[in-house]
Amino acid sequence: MGNRRIKSAERLFSIIEAFREYGRLGVTELSDILNISKANAHHYVSTLRDYDYVVKKNDKYELGLEFFAVAVDTREQSPVYRVAKEDLARLADETGETAWCMVEQNGMGMFIDGYIAGRSIDRESIIGTWKPLHANSAGKAILANLPADRRNTIIDRSELEPLTENTITERNKLRQELKEIQERGFSTNFGEDLSGIHAVGTPIFDQNSEVAAGISVAGSATRLTKEYCKNELAPLVRSVADDIEFNLAYR
Repeated sequence: MGNRRIKSAERLFSIIEAFREYGRLGVTELSDILNISKANAHHYVSTLRDYDYVVKKNDKYELGLEFFAVAVDTREQSPVYRVAKEDLARLADETGETAWCMVEQNGMGMFIDGYIAGRSIDRESIIGTWKPLHANSAGKAILANLPADRRNTIIDRSELEPLTENTITERNKLRQELKEIQERGFSTNFGEDLSGIHAVGTPIFDQNSEVAAGISVAGSATRLTKEYCKNELAPLVRSVADDIEFNLAYR
């Protein structure tokens, strides 16, 4: 992999990440952070500015909204996102809770869409952020249905960080739960990523019978009891997943 990397591209992405971390930066600040000359920093920033990926405000620069346009276009290109929107909104309305859609890339999950019936969860702070698969219901639903070799690679490489006291952090225990999820067709999350929040998730399969995403419903543990999640919510989430899969195949 190292021999295939382009140094200038690496530098460009490191500049973008610096703006992402620090916000507004001057050329001198950027050169100090990345240990490059001010001339080089200025050349890179000027190039990004020419394409509207960086904008100048007073004597400093920041990321431009062109990145937002790219993100919107990227999400729109996802068949699952386009197909699942209406069903996801319906799921939130029918349950009175929050419905999410997650996709996996490189062993991590990202919520690409969500609909909130109540306002207990900040939707905008969650969409577009990376989440570990092992600690939430949509992620476990995806992980359980990946090809075995890929699933094992992800588990072996993951640190299985404990997000709460209920997070599964033992690999053998996680593998056993994933096996059970695959057999029953849905996953649960009882306070594993956020204390006091319960959730049910299920996979979305594409027309090639490969897992394309996971959807979930999450809410307060006082409303979403374990019994309710398993006996009532899980069949409803699975039914909506079936509708999404049908639309994926025939739209």
